[in-house]
Amino acid sequence: MTRTIENWEWALVLGRSPAGEPIALGPFVEDILKGDYTQVLTSPAAKEIFGTDLTAQDSNVEVLSETLDITAYIVNQVTAYLSKPTATDSTTSELQFQVVCIGVAALYAFLQVGWTGPALAAHAIGLLPERLHQHSAQLQARTLEALSEDGEEAYSLTTEPLFLSISKAILVQCSDSLTDIKSIAWWRARCLFTQQKLLDNLSETMSNVITANMDEARSKLPSLEEHRELHARYNLEYGLVHHYYHRDHKAVPCFEAAQDASNFKWSLTGARGKRTKHQDFDVAQLVVMAESSSTEPANDSADDAAASKPVTLELNDDTLLENVKFTEETQGQGNLKIIDQCILLAFCLNVKNTNPVDGLTTEEMVPYVRRVLEHANNWMVHTMALLLKTRLESIKSRTVERAALQLQALVDQFKLEEPSPAERSAHIFSILIPPKWEMERELGERFVSLGVTRSALEIFERLEMWDDVISCYQMLEQNKKAEALVEERLKVQPKSAKLYCVMGDLKSDPSYYEKAWQVSEGRYARAMRSLGGYYFKKQEWVKAIECYHRALSLNALFENSWFVMGCAAMRVEDFDQAIRAFSRVVSLDHENGEAWTNLASVYIKQGKKREAWRALREALKNHFDNSKIWENFLYVSVDLCEYQEAMHAMDRVLEIRANRAGEKNPVVDEEILDILVRAVVGDMTDANGVGASHHARRLQHLLNNITSKISNSPAIFRSASKFYASQGMLRKALDYEQKAYRCLLNHPRLSEDEEVFKLAVQAAFVLVDAYVTMGPQMEEVRMASADETEAQMEMVCKDWKYQAKTTLKTLVGRTKSTFEDTPLHDELKEKLKEVNEL
Repeated sequence: MTRTIENWEWALVLGRSPAGEPIALGPFVEDILKGDYTQVLTSPAAKEIFGTDLTAQDSNVEVLSETLDITAYIVNQVTAYLSKPTATDSTTSELQFQVVCIGVAALYAFLQVGWTGPALAAHAIGLLPERLHQHSAQLQARTLEALSEDGEEAYSLTTEPLFLSISKAILVQCSDSLTDIKSIAWWRARCLFTQQKLLDNLSETMSNVITANMDEARSKLPSLEEHRELHARYNLEYGLVHHYYHRDHKAVPCFEAAQDASNFKWSLTGARGKRTKHQDFDVAQLVVMAESSSTEPANDSADDAAASKPVTLELNDDTLLENVKFTEETQGQGNLKIIDQCILLAFCLNVKNTNPVDGLTTEEMVPYVRRVLEHANNWMVHTMALLLKTRLESIKSRTVERAALQLQALVDQFKLEEPSPAERSAHIFSILIPPKWEMERELGERFVSLGVTRSALEIFERLEMWDDVISCYQMLEQNKKAEALVEERLKVQPKSAKLYCVMGDLKSDPSYYEKAWQVSEGRYARAMRSLGGYYFKKQEWVKAIECYHRALSLNALFENSWFVMGCAAMRVEDFDQAIRAFSRVVSLDHENGEAWTNLASVYIKQGKKREAWRALREALKNHFDNSKIWENFLYVSVDLCEYQEAMHAMDRVLEIRANRAGEKNPVVDEEILDILVRAVVGDMTDANGVGASHHARRLQHLLNNITSKISNSPAIFRSASKFYASQGMLRKALDYEQKAYRCLLNHPRLSEDEEVFKLAVQAAFVLVDAYVTMGPQMEEVRMASADETEAQMEMVCKDWKYQAKTTLKTLVGRTKSTFEDTPLHDELKEKLKEVNEL
């Protein structure tokens, strides 16, 4: 019997009937799988748990009427139901599963009225004792308050939130009494993830609890060989949770695991095709080639899908084709299983999250959606694909109108009676379809982008989305109307912390944020976030830090709040606080380059150079073309004797700045270059205990790059000369000494500026000494050939005496009119005499 219950458990999770022995609980599951949630919620067992028939004099009902604490009431009722003696042969496991079915039915009922449609005939308040019916409005408000988390409010016009509250009370709060149910952790996660979608912002508490439950659910799954689709569903849902919380580095492995479990094969490739009606040649187009496993039928819902599909509007453009017309090489792709279509859409969402917002990202996402729409087998999955398509088309001028109309059609289809609730909800947890009010909000935002602001305003006012209402009024330059509207709403809802914050935004008055914090009794995190932002703009750093600290103690998933608090802490030189803040930012978003850079700056100020070096290295992964970060990385690398990394950093600075017009920063730091040359020449030990001479080839490559782009720096040429001399390449070393001297000899202020003259004299002396020491030496000019036993040798500079004399004579002549009879000029003449005597 336990094995049979387990089969029904996984059937309930998957949303389809299993093959196996029927049991008394079968009708409960069958009603849920048929979408008849009311039948389950009004069953005798459910009535007993909800106390539907209890009189007003019942003690539990009296307590509920006074406290309106539906969670405590349901927990007590479930405990009593499970502990009572039963006259039937039902086992403990069967009773527990019966309770779970009721909780699941309540969850699906909530999803039907808020996500999938159509409207549900039953109301949640009707499930409770009749005495509670008169408290319907108060119970609704109390339920929404209970569904808030970490200072984030649940949407105020949530439809039938009591269904979710009942489901949460059973599946989450009563889970300790449902220990025989292997899928209970998975259902807890589903219920809590649904609650998260009601909140204004992400909640850290919800994230941690959902993740913990999904981890627990993994340990209760049957083996992969036994149930591949179950593993595919699990990994897909877990990946969507990670995606929702912007943990894409964790989402992708989950999506890949789901793909492997489903034996799903796909690839993003290119194929020839046409996009326009008048195009007479094929060009390369992105396409997804996908194939489901042949071990299971792909069209598992094709019969239902054929009967009813979401309205799909035609483009009817005079130029663009409805779909890309590919050549035969991509034709005839088969149907996909619904779970595989969901996996493709998940990968599509991942493309958006892990790439910048630009045309290339859009082009990469389109093939995923196109492949799903080719054979859409499920009404809700089809809807999700159409929704993604409207988002992608909304940024293109030729498709933006169709995108808005398509989104309107998706919003309107919620009321349709077909298809059945069962088909709509079968894969609701495998996609990230938004609730109906969020789709309407998106439609309003689409209207705003099209300039239809008043139509958008009507939508936002009906949805009571006051931030968007205020934005519309501001675009219409009607701030007074916005203020009047908020004041009017405050008369209706005098304890609405959100409205006080909206008024604070309108008037830039911090007293409203303080009032919001007060009326929420210190539980509305947005009030402190807004107040912290106000003080930051006013450069009141200490107050800003205090406000953000309060807000983040309620909900720590606000990356921007941590970042701003870190910046404020840097201003007051509270470096420990700054490190905590920026460390939290990069833990939330590992690719936040600005946070890594700031973290490195703080570490440098604390003298923690190794930590700063690591932080800068992470920053460069996301700001590869930022020369300032590369320059900071260069300085820290040199300090830490990371010579190879320093050379790479200097090369990047050169590459970025040398090709940028109007660059004011130095292209090469001559002092740092000299340090690197001296390290290699002196074979200094680097950070890894290796002699720096090991990096000679890398330094030679760097010097070649630098000298090919910079031709007016004596210091750079001297450094190059020093390096090549140490490598025994005397002719090159002498050549660079000549270039260093010529830079000064041809300086426009040589005969006017004594400092330039002094540098030129020093360069001349160095060059003359180089002629004397290197010129007479022999150097290999080419390698020995097959017929030769020795390499051909040649003097480095055959006329080195003449070149040395010419060097000094030229400088003496050019500076005679200005600097004759000065000590430095006399030194030049003395040096010339010495050379003449050689």
